[in-house]
Amino acid sequence: MVRKHVVALCILALFLATVSCTKLGQPTKPMGPLTYETAKFTDAIPQVYGSLIGVTENSADPRWVRLWFQRSDGTIAVVFVNVQEGKIGEKALTIPRK
Repeated sequence: MVRKHVVALCILALFLATVSCTKLGQPTKPMGPLTYETAKFTDAIPQVYGSLIGVTENSADPRWVRLWFQRSDGTIAVVFVNVQEGKIGEKALTIPRK
């Protein structure tokens, strides 16, 4: 008798879980204030980016590292570098400071 109740509750829970599921919408492109700009050089990092303040590795692809620079106005610039191929990425990220 108890077994029938447990089975009925499991079926009910499964039914409710199935009915309550809804398809998620497609992810949208982030529309924040951060901007990517085309790299000015493919063989050098512009002096205007300022001083190097940090280096982080891309955990998904360790060949790529991020070089973090701070400009004189406090803005952060991130340059992507492929250390295995020795090349600079086509885009750089700019993060404004307030």
